[in-house]
Amino acid sequence: MLATLGVGGAALFATLNQMGGKLEKLLDSAPELDEGQFAEGAFGRITGVIGARGTHARVPGLGVPCALYELVVYRVDHNGGGGWRVVHRELVGGEVEVAVGNTVVRVAPRELYLVRAPSHDTNTDLRARPARGPHQSRVRYVPVGATVQLVGTLTREVDADPAAQRDYREIATRYRLVGKRRQPVVLAANEDG
Repeated sequence: MLATLGVGGAALFATLNQMGGKLEKLLDSAPELDEGQFAEGAFGRITGVIGARGTHARVPGLGVPCALYELVVYRVDHNGGGGWRVVHRELVGGEVEVAVGNTVVRVAPRELYLVRAPSHDTNTDLRARPARGPHQSRVRYVPVGATVQLVGTLTREVDADPAAQRDYREIATRYRLVGKRRQPVVLAANEDG
């Protein structure tokens, strides 16, 4: 899908809208998993509070810290009738952790699709090295501490620091949410911030 982002015109927006619709449907139709249902290979939707490991990203144009953000930059397509064309798209942020009760679930940003989140629009190019000419940018971001819903498949990992867990004499495990081809990791954040 990312390879099609450089292509302009109606086909791109039709593809993005169709994909967005499928991801929204996946988010809404996935079974809710509570902490007691966590198991290797379990697929479903989890709800929890998001945190970021390490340094927090900052939302371009707002400067507020966040767990991750998606930046999409558009410019006028003079060859395609004057519409807007996607010229840049990136998801920025480090590994995130979602606290679900007493369990932490980790997710790598490269694994996920952001479908709903607070957003900020501007009539400028918000990239670190902006291009000349008329541009528009949309930033969708997930604030640290926001309540989020994620859909994906759980997998267990052995914790490298078991002493940090409550009952450290047992083999400590943690969970990671991973995606599959037909069941990617989908994230929706409370849009109230």
